[in-house]
Amino acid sequence: MSARILIVEDEDTLRESLKRVLMKEGYEVEAVESSESAFEKIEVCSFDMIISDVILPGVSGIELLKRCKRTHDIIIIIITAYATIETAVDAVKSGAADYLVKPINHEELKAVIKKALREKAEKQS
Repeated sequence: MSARILIVEDEDTLRESLKRVLMKEGYEVEAVESSESAFEKIEVCSFDMIISDVILPGVSGIELLKRCKRTHDIIIIIITAYATIETAVDAVKSGAADYLVKPINHEELKAVIKKALREKAEKQS
């Protein structure tokens, strides 16, 4: 069974690019443009992982991370074009599996995803 991934990114081109790359890797992928849309998806579907931008319209990616970690056992990877030490520390302290800086290197992202999924599987077995 392939992992289900939700991409939360407000930039259309990047959102579709990430979706395409991850689908080619065999993942089941859905993509939305805001945290609010992500919350709606999470209520009706289960996901193994969320990949979220930090800066989103409305609720930030960091707040999405914090809310999801309180209620779901889900891997969350944070991506951002505006990396700061403060947001990186906040993301990791809040439970992010990783923190990647845009532009996203697809090979690095695929490696981070595989590692996070493997670690989660090992914890559950």
